[in-house]
Amino acid sequence: MGGLNLPDPNAVAYFIMGVSGSGKSTIAHALADALRIEMLDADDFHPPENVAKMAAGRALNDEDRAGWLRRLNEELEIRLNRQQSVVLACSALKEAYRVVLQDGLEHYRWIYLKGDRSILAKRIGNREDHFMPESLLDSQLETLEEPTNALILDIRKSKEEILQSILESL
Repeated sequence: MGGLNLPDPNAVAYFIMGVSGSGKSTIAHALADALRIEMLDADDFHPPENVAKMAAGRALNDEDRAGWLRRLNEELEIRLNRQQSVVLACSALKEAYRVVLQDGLEHYRWIYLKGDRSILAKRIGNREDHFMPESLLDSQLETLEEPTNALILDIRKSKEEILQSILESL
C-alpha cells in the first residue's frame, strides 16, 4: 500500500475495473504506490457466503452484490471525507453497480482494463490461491456493460505502460 495519503480537499476515488484476470489488483497496487495512497481490493470485502458461492463455481447475482457494493461505497466515502484519495480494484461489471459505487462521491475516476477472452482465460488459469475459477469468466463477460465514462486501457500492454497511461491522463 501507499504511504503518505495526506489530506487533500480534492481527494479522488480511482476505480480500476474489469473482469477477472484483467489485472485490476496489479494495476490498482501500482497506481496506489505511484500516488502514495491507499489501495482497496473489492474482493476483500465480499461476505463469506459470496466467496463460497464463487468458489463453488456459481456466479453472483444482483442480490448477492447489493450489500457488498453499498459497503464498498461506504468505505470510499469514509476515506474521501477524511480528504484521502483511494484506489479501488473492483469488477464493477454493470452500469447499475458503478452508480452505487460512486453514489455521493464528489471526485472519482473510472479506469477500465479491457481484454479479450483468450488473454483473460490464460491469466486466470495461471493464478494460484484465488477463489474465482475460470469457469465464471464467460458469466462475467456476458454481464459486462462496458463503461462510457472511463479511461479504457488494453491489457495487452505492460503494467508499466498501463500505469504511465493512467498517470498521463490525470
